[in-house]
Amino acid sequence: MAAALLGQIIPSPAIPSNVFFISPKYDYYQAHKHEYDTLFFGSSRVHNQIIPEVFDSTSRQAGIAVNSYNFGVPAMRAIDSTVLIKEVLKDPPKNLKWVFFETTLDKGYEPIFNARTYRSMYWHTWENTGFAARYILSSEVSAASKAALLVSHFLPALYRQMNVGRLFSQTLSSEFSAEEQAEAVVFTRNEGYAPLIDENSPYRQDFLQHQDEYKAAVAELAAIASTPMPNTAIAENKRMLLAEVTRVIRTAGAKPIFIEPPSLEPEQDFRAAWQQGEIEALLAYKDPERFPQLYRVDQRFDAGHLNGEAAQVFSQLLAQDFVKTLTLSQSNP
Repeated sequence: MAAALLGQIIPSPAIPSNVFFISPKYDYYQAHKHEYDTLFFGSSRVHNQIIPEVFDSTSRQAGIAVNSYNFGVPAMRAIDSTVLIKEVLKDPPKNLKWVFFETTLDKGYEPIFNARTYRSMYWHTWENTGFAARYILSSEVSAASKAALLVSHFLPALYRQMNVGRLFSQTLSSEFSAEEQAEAVVFTRNEGYAPLIDENSPYRQDFLQHQDEYKAAVAELAAIASTPMPNTAIAENKRMLLAEVTRVIRTAGAKPIFIEPPSLEPEQDFRAAWQQGEIEALLAYKDPERFPQLYRVDQRFDAGHLNGEAAQVFSQLLAQDFVKTLTLSQSNP
């Protein structure tokens, strides 16, 4: 009860200083945000694969002057990605024009083992937890699954409200590990982008040892991508989330552009949403037949991510397609 009362007297900041990846990016963004007219939001497939310098230079060469910042955060999912973009765009850059958004429209699961981490607790206000609950309850999963998913969000919300360590976390400066500080230097220097270069990473080693499995997954994805999309409406919870992201971006005075990166995930939610008019602009690259250069083994860091060389190729492709889309929309208002 005392901890809950202190939480009302000393409210937690919307984005505290002790959440790695998010806090360093947010602090840098706040200090420089009016320099940017383009923002990228999403998971590691944005953080590690979109290079603002390459995207900007390619766009300028094609006649569109942009200055972008990469706000991608590893391991972001549908709900927390939406919460982050809402918080960041509450006070948008004065010259904001375009916002790119990438996520996986998952079931809404928040891993239980993260419940008492700063990363999970900071955003689980009752309002945000309510949004998570609406997303889950309007989904198509079973009642038992909905109950488990709701619990996965209720726990960090409860811990956030009753956290007796909050006073320390707000009055004492947080310190990241030496490894985290070094990583933050890299992505701060690169406008939010960080290349995947750790050859000793277990993900990298697993990929190197199972390349045949990766090639089989690519072939399976190619078959899915070549099959015509069924004309079935996407689930209500996914429509709700995409509508909320679109609303937030438009309220900030920008144009929303959704990204489907070159992953192996078989879901086609963004493509279905675009075909059904739920989203206006989509740049999609999840097709090994159309973009073989992004699926070659020598262009991958692991099964789910591009290496630094391929990230440059992807950033160039993204910029070229962005300019084409923009030019087309201007010629056909």
